[in-house]
Amino acid sequence: MDVASVLGIALTIITIVLVLAGIYAVRVLVVAVRDLLVAVEDVRSRLVPLLDKADVTVDAVNAELLRVDAIVTQAEEVGDAVSTASEFIRSPVNRAAHGLARLARSFRA
Repeated sequence: MDVASVLGIALTIITIVLVLAGIYAVRVLVVAVRDLLVAVEDVRSRLVPLLDKADVTVDAVNAELLRVDAIVTQAEEVGDAVSTASEFIRSPVNRAAHGLARLARSFRA
């Protein structure tokens, strides 16, 4: 055996090893892609109903916020009405009190 035949055999063995390593790498890649597709499908099948539930929940929260806003608005209106009524009642009462105070002073003098 001469050097050329030994190099040829060595190159053939190296080529076979590299091809087998490439085939193994492709197989590992294919398995990883299959697992990834299964995981994506699982996430998709769970995520869509979850997003639907979140959408319904957000709608319900918005409706409740509208109710709370209406209640707060009514409370503000009641507060304004009470304030106006208080001013309306307080004004004649103060005038009457001042009048009675003057009358009392006039009787004292």
